[in-house]
Amino acid sequence: MDSINANPKTPTETIHVKTRAVACDGGDGAYGHPKVYLRIAETQTMCPYCSRLFVLEPGATDHSH
Repeated sequence: MDSINANPKTPTETIHVKTRAVACDGGDGAYGHPKVYLRIAETQTMCPYCSRLFVLEPGATDHSH
């Protein structure tokens, strides 16, 4: 199950990425938070702090360790 299925929030922003390992700090302003590292299990995952949605681009590879 992707993290998005566990968190029914509406995304604040959608970010398309090329790797399964991503980091999120919420950016500047109201959504800023401690940096968290997330892993995309299937096609997408959502940050539990700021609800940014990270979507894996088609053909992306797994360059994480």
